[in-house]
Amino acid sequence: MSELPGKLDELLLDDCHVRYASRLLKELGDDLELRAKAVEQSLSSRTRFLPTIGNPAELAAIEASKAERAKVASAQETMSKLHAMIVPALENELESHVRKVSADYVRGLSALDHLVDWPALLDRLVIKLAALQSQLGEARNMVSSGYDWQRREFSRPANESINRALATARELDDVIALINDLADRYQRAILKTPQAAAVLPRVPVVGFRLRIEHVRTLGIAEVQAEFNRIMEMGAMLETIGLNGLREATERVAVQHRELGVKYLQTYLGRLRAYMDEHRLVPAHVAERIHKLQFRHFGAVNFPFELG
Repeated sequence: MSELPGKLDELLLDDCHVRYASRLLKELGDDLELRAKAVEQSLSSRTRFLPTIGNPAELAAIEASKAERAKVASAQETMSKLHAMIVPALENELESHVRKVSADYVRGLSALDHLVDWPALLDRLVIKLAALQSQLGEARNMVSSGYDWQRREFSRPANESINRALATARELDDVIALINDLADRYQRAILKTPQAAAVLPRVPVVGFRLRIEHVRTLGIAEVQAEFNRIMEMGAMLETIGLNGLREATERVAVQHRELGVKYLQTYLGRLRAYMDEHRLVPAHVAERIHKLQFRHFGAVNFPFELG
């Protein structure tokens, strides 16, 4: 394993020895609990029919066992408090170290910068889509009015209404293209990073402008039905797509953070395994914990030495 920064190495050693002490205390506590239950069950079975008979030595042993278990519980609580003080500093140092040694981790973190403009673009999409739906409804209602059956042409007001819808449709298509371009850039940025699973969906490309332009090639009998289909697509995008996109934005941000944390925890797990195997010195556990207690609590209150 490559050399670690001094502060991170010391925190890992502290963490290693405190975890080792906690394991010893748990084993000791479990053992004392089993022995105490065995003594209590034995005493109970012999005094069930002879309640007036008691063995002072056994009763004293039970009381001594309770006191010993209380000491172990107190020591476990001390270890928990001590570890809770070490871990935040350890995780902070680890994150700083990983930023220096893992370009993929840093690239994954910075990928969210691609989505800074995403919420504002979604707001623009909502506005443009609402405007288009209104204009499509107006155009649909106007195409039959003043229609020139001989030339098969829409009236001037109807054409103007369609033109307004076309202008908005172009703007809407542009916004959708921008959103999808951001999504694509984000996906490329997180490729082969710890955050690669935080996938962001793209906006369905309806192609509103081309569909509205196609209306002008249709006969009057088909025009209103085609307008209805385009409006249904807009309504579907509004009710399903946009809600899903907003939820996806929130989900991706959360998942992105969780994947980063998971990566750091996996990294920490490998470092801890290395420390446990190569750097742990059981004979130094009590001394190191005493120093840690004095540093964090101002006093040493570990109830007994650990072998």
